[in-house]
Amino acid sequence: MHSLLTKSSFVVVMAAVILLATTGPAMADTSLAPTATGFDISFPQCTEPLPPSPGFGVVGVNGGTTFSVNQCLARELAWANGAANATPAFYANTENPGPANATNWPTNQQTPRECSGANSVACSYDYGWNAARLAFANAVNAERADGASSPTASAIAAPWWLDVETGNKWETLEYGRSTATGTYDESSIEGMIASFQNIGIASVGVYSTSQQWNVITVRTESTFPSVPVWIPGFGSLATAEVGCGLVSFTGGRVALIQYGSLGYDGDYACGLLNTPITTSVSVAGSATFTNQIVSTNNDGAVTYVQTSGSPELSVSGSGLITTSGTLAPGTYVATGTTSDPNADVGTFSLTLEVGVLIQSVPTTAAVKVSGSQSYHDQLNVTGSDGAVTYVQTSGTPALIVGASGLVSTSGALTVGSYVAKGTTSDPVGDEGTFTLTVKVGALVQRDPLTATVLTTNSTSFSNQLAVGANLGAVTYVETRGLPAVIVSTSGLITTSGALPKGTYRVAGTVSDATGDVGTFTFTLSVTTPPIVPTATSIIGYAVAGRTRTLTIHGTGFYGDPRVTSHLGTTAVVTRDTGQALVVRVTVRSRSRNGVFTFTIVLADGEACQIRYNQR
Repeated sequence: MHSLLTKSSFVVVMAAVILLATTGPAMADTSLAPTATGFDISFPQCTEPLPPSPGFGVVGVNGGTTFSVNQCLARELAWANGAANATPAFYANTENPGPANATNWPTNQQTPRECSGANSVACSYDYGWNAARLAFANAVNAERADGASSPTASAIAAPWWLDVETGNKWETLEYGRSTATGTYDESSIEGMIASFQNIGIASVGVYSTSQQWNVITVRTESTFPSVPVWIPGFGSLATAEVGCGLVSFTGGRVALIQYGSLGYDGDYACGLLNTPITTSVSVAGSATFTNQIVSTNNDGAVTYVQTSGSPELSVSGSGLITTSGTLAPGTYVATGTTSDPNADVGTFSLTLEVGVLIQSVPTTAAVKVSGSQSYHDQLNVTGSDGAVTYVQTSGTPALIVGASGLVSTSGALTVGSYVAKGTTSDPVGDEGTFTLTVKVGALVQRDPLTATVLTTNSTSFSNQLAVGANLGAVTYVETRGLPAVIVSTSGLITTSGALPKGTYRVAGTVSDATGDVGTFTFTLSVTTPPIVPTATSIIGYAVAGRTRTLTIHGTGFYGDPRVTSHLGTTAVVTRDTGQALVVRVTVRSRSRNGVFTFTIVLADGEACQIRYNQR
């Protein structure tokens, strides 16, 4: 890639491991495998020295746009073949400019989708399909130039990534974001993925950021495949490791993180995350202890290989943990590696506390002021053998913890937070600690927290706030937001009149008759109604090889309308009255005559169509 926001990546994905037990915080493994870090390069590095000694290499096959070639691809592929992981990955540029902005827009294409050349889902899909074919041919040619024994097979075996960035042309950027343009853009990406898969490529992912992805696509979860992602924008290897725990914008796994390294775009293969798990068992129960390790981010069945912790703890190939017999009180740790059939690898760790009691829920609770006098709750622990004795060390006299773990109050409590702590033990010598935090009189806001209204309806807007944990009627006192948005003492939100487009925020306090208190916030977004254009008639006709002026009559043509048609025809709006568009239409020579369609798209994405004659 040519910047920290342009690249693609490599699908060596390490599996984070999770036990079906109480989990601890995720921690980065400080011992990195030689193939855990690498670099990605493309045409911007043609005149530069290439990065040194990569663990793996990712190479761009295009010259920055679809239907172009990286002229240095063979040289850069040879560099990637010399990495510690000698299987390079490729990335391809993506875009969906629409028929008016693309010289390679499909026309009269029958497969994989039937495309007549219109601006449509089918043609966008075919555009992406064709772009992937060209990208794959680039890789095969480079493999052949580098002397690969089977150039096509080598290109198929490599992981592939799609570089999805707002720096390229997309209909959401060319015509304005709407459901239609977002769907077209997404279809182009789908077409590329399907094209690579049709070729036989098993690993296809997406390089992008959540912000760019959400601008370009409409993320129709029901149709878009959950493919792996490669995320850029990290400043160091340490932050890249943490980035592997982010939520994927496609719904697939996070496979690679890009970060700055030695003046290049470095990459970290996700999965070298070690999530230590701690669980407990009594001494008497340790002889029969079992637990199952469950891995995430994997693709297929996982094989576990134990590297430490035996013979006290034994981990089978399927991740079943058992003990070698009765264990003395203490801490036992089992660690090892994981892998799946697609070469994704990772690590696991289990810490077993023998003879240590671990508190389970509840650890926190909430109660109204009026209910605090009669409040009670029961503490619980795991890993015990027999009845547990609780000894309180702090928190009295407000909170009282009995020897059986029953928590009660010494009477009515004022608004505030109260904490009780202490120790636990059972008859066989297992021990532990406990803590409980009780919040008294805290009102909690419920939905709605936000709302959206059109400017045309803002005068009559109203909504009702709500809170929980109250006893009786709640009184609302607004501290911010007046005079545009008004909150009554009963929590009814109204406006002071017609509001211009913008964002309005209100805030305040809430209380009930028994002394419970809290806060509230509310954000009102006021938007302008979309201009919906309607084309009713057209005066004039187009002529092949000529430029003619046509007038389209209708309504709602405000908002910088753009007019497009089939490939070879350009339409430029020269005048717009709102009810009429004067359009200068130029048609290439030898274009066939017939009835065609103009698509009129406003800046907000709203669109309409009208048919016209070409003679």
